[in-house]
Amino acid sequence: MSTPTLTRLSLLALGCSSVVIAACSPAAEPAAQASSEASAPAQEPMAMAQTPFAAAETKMHEAMMAATGADAGETWARKMIPHHQGALDMSEIVLRDTQDAEIRRMAQKTLEMQTGDIAELRRWLETNGGAAAGAAATGAEAENPFMSAEAKMKDAMMAAVGADTDETWARKMIAHHQGALDMSQVVLRESDDADIRRMAQKTVEMQTADIAELRAWLDAHPAGAGRPGAG
Repeated sequence: MSTPTLTRLSLLALGCSSVVIAACSPAAEPAAQASSEASAPAQEPMAMAQTPFAAAETKMHEAMMAATGADAGETWARKMIPHHQGALDMSEIVLRDTQDAEIRRMAQKTLEMQTGDIAELRRWLETNGGAAAGAAATGAEAENPFMSAEAKMKDAMMAAVGADTDETWARKMIAHHQGALDMSQVVLRESDDADIRRMAQKTVEMQTADIAELRAWLDAHPAGAGRPGAG
């Protein structure tokens, strides 16, 4: 008489086990997975180390710090060569990546203007520097009244990032050009060389105009407004 009762109890236990197994099966996972995905953070803005300009920036800053001359005029000329080369390298990168017509126009203008400036600086060094352009003076001859301006420019450029390559280039170029302005103001105070003063004054005028253009572009493209490096 007890056998049917035991059979019914066994069937009941088997049914409960099936329910438990079903609840623990992979079919129950999508809800938890969906909840996890919904709580994932939004993608971060372009980080400094992830920008396509990081290598060019590092190369420029290292070359500028190493470039010295016998006086303020020669030091400025030697530093401006890698400074302008950095603008060339970064502009070539943005020309490769951008689809924006204004960014392309400004980057192309930078290539043309700063290529000419590098040639002019090298001609001056061939006549006045006593060595091939880009070579650093040694020992006690070297002086660097530009240290503060260089450090300020480096920090500002490294901090300048945007929502995409175009905005990042624009913000970095503002900091880059401001560095040229600051260094040119220093050499205008320190140097009596007529050619150095002429080139420095031209740099001030050209880079001031370029900064205004870049800021106008950023004002017209406010998607990334408020990010570090805003001009």
